[in-house]
Amino acid sequence: SGVPMLTPLTADASTRRYFRLRWDPSTPDYPASCVIMLCDPWPPDVTPDFLSVGRHLRAHGVQVPAVYGVVPAEGLMCLEDYGDSTLASQWYTGTPAERVTWGQRAIDELVKMHTSGTRHVDPECPAFGLAFDVPKLLSELQYFRLHAIVGLWQHVLTDSAGAELDAAFAALCTHLAAAPRYFCHRDYHGWNIMAYQGRAGVLDFQDARMGPQPYDLASLLTDRGTPGLLGEATLTLLCDYYLERMQAETGQAIDRGAFSELFDHVAVQRCLKATGTFAAMTVLHQRPQYRPYIAPTLAYLQTVMQRYNTLQPLLRLLRRYIP
Repeated sequence: SGVPMLTPLTADASTRRYFRLRWDPSTPDYPASCVIMLCDPWPPDVTPDFLSVGRHLRAHGVQVPAVYGVVPAEGLMCLEDYGDSTLASQWYTGTPAERVTWGQRAIDELVKMHTSGTRHVDPECPAFGLAFDVPKLLSELQYFRLHAIVGLWQHVLTDSAGAELDAAFAALCTHLAAAPRYFCHRDYHGWNIMAYQGRAGVLDFQDARMGPQPYDLASLLTDRGTPGLLGEATLTLLCDYYLERMQAETGQAIDRGAFSELFDHVAVQRCLKATGTFAAMTVLHQRPQYRPYIAPTLAYLQTVMQRYNTLQPLLRLLRRYIP
């Protein structure tokens, strides 16, 4: 039998730890490699969200890693290995045509989540009991306030300044929470999607919940420096591809103007939430590699906000604090 070799892997902004297990030489009894995910232990009679959400996605054809085995008492899961090539790396190194192709592959998986993955409610999948409601959306913006405005940029907020921000945040969150809800991966971006055997392999889906239709598409196309990397023409092409695929799958026309408006508002909330995460990773977790993502995220955010009169009060407030 082969000798197992264990190699640590770099996770994205995650508290979980990952290792690649290889056999040398490989044998027909085992896959050539697998990924060991180390998380918090769980009781054997409880199903972790990663497993229950993954089962739901797999049932609807979404490319998620197979689970080879688990050890609940040790917090261990043995997963299919999707390799080291992320969608983001394909976007950074590929030709313009290849960037479009890989974006379309990621959108193909998203369309499965938004059609049969949304229609078929699985009571065992926790996503259907969770939503991007006002409290959840607002808590993410307060996370931005705490870790970016106060933590990273070191502003001291008076009670009245904090209340003013919260009121502007709440107006945005109320608008988003009122939209029809679809299955949302919640962290669907180029660093959580692997380029694997010509398909987009989806990871890190355990925090899924129901939310606005454009949420994951906005995450995919606006996270970190993606808008500058892909360019406006490719972003438009990929948005159009999503709408065409959804209309083909559902047989229902989508109001492109309304979708675009909701996409932009979702992107504003998502970019603020992401900036809070990057700030927390930088300050709290001493992972400064996330700091360079803040500037392009905020630049995109402000460009989008300038298009909407309803977002001007929030934009004016943010400009008091953004360096």
